[in-house]
Amino acid sequence: MTNANSPISLSLINQVISRSLLVTFLTSISLLCGLAPNLSFRSPHLILSSSAFAQAISDDDLRRFAQAAYAIERKRQAVVEGIVRRNLPVPDTTCAAGGNIPPELKDFCEFSRQTIEANQLTVGRFQQIRSAVQSDPTLKQKVDAELRRLQ
Repeated sequence: MTNANSPISLSLINQVISRSLLVTFLTSISLLCGLAPNLSFRSPHLILSSSAFAQAISDDDLRRFAQAAYAIERKRQAVVEGIVRRNLPVPDTTCAAGGNIPPELKDFCEFSRQTIEANQLTVGRFQQIRSAVQSDPTLKQKVDAELRRLQ
């Protein structure tokens, strides 16, 4: 491989790793919440389905959601960086795989659950808020404001 191709290859690898980790993260949180991922080879979108109905979301719920999501995302980035630094392949797996997942991801899954609960939310409630934030621009603006405050 020539040096001219290396940046393109590294960029492509980083893109693939980032997408795999995002899908893994969302699927892991979703499975912890009892949601079923619906992946299709014909569609590049991840669809989550649940019979749970969203409850009213208070500003306090949004604040706690943003705090948990911020901590989880920082941990996810650190885990990915650690795996990449050791030149290991980033696994494409979920927390539901049980004992078949690498210790880093198992620890991450447990950290995510504990972080959500430490912010006085259940994993199910966290997922409900996440879904509502994705579909309601006003809620998204409130969460974005809280995330800016946390940074």
